[in-house]
Amino acid sequence: MNTHPLVTAALAALALSLGAGAASAGQACYRKVVMPPLYQTVTEQVMVEPAHVIAHPVPAEYRQVSERIMVRPQRVIAHPIPAVTQTVAEQVLVHPASRVWQVSRDAYGREIGCWVNTPPVYATQYHIVVVRPASAEYETIPAEYQDVSRTVMVHPASVEHEVVPAVYGSQSHQVMVQPASAGWQPIGGCGEY
Repeated sequence: MNTHPLVTAALAALALSLGAGAASAGQACYRKVVMPPLYQTVTEQVMVEPAHVIAHPVPAEYRQVSERIMVRPQRVIAHPIPAVTQTVAEQVLVHPASRVWQVSRDAYGREIGCWVNTPPVYATQYHIVVVRPASAEYETIPAEYQDVSRTVMVHPASVEHEVVPAVYGSQSHQVMVQPASAGWQPIGGCGEY
């Protein structure tokens, strides 16, 4: 029953006043009247879901970059040039000229002494001479470079937090605003019942 409490209180006061008037008129019969409890529907806000935080992972961001790197450094290569030689013939003195005394016999057996001149003795001797000494030619080979691509991290992985507010809803329930009550209400003459 959804009757407002003020209306119910007014009805109860009216019944008591009628009962008092009937008593003064000499009527002695009453009827018991029971008033049920009075309820009222109350609507209130309740939390349906509490506030919470949702974590959204953000993956790392990568990018391809190109750069020029040295594959081989500059180097110098020596190319040897052999020496130039030549074989030279040279007359060398083996025995110098000399003069010796020689004694010999003639046809009659007589000794005859003579000075004999011996010419010098030469021999051809060969030896190698260096016409141009050994040397080297140096060749400079420049450094070699190459363009390569590699992956670099632009932004590291992170986490973004989203705050979700609490969710509220309406909830209705019955509350007693006045308990049940009982009283006596006068009725007509007793002979009628």
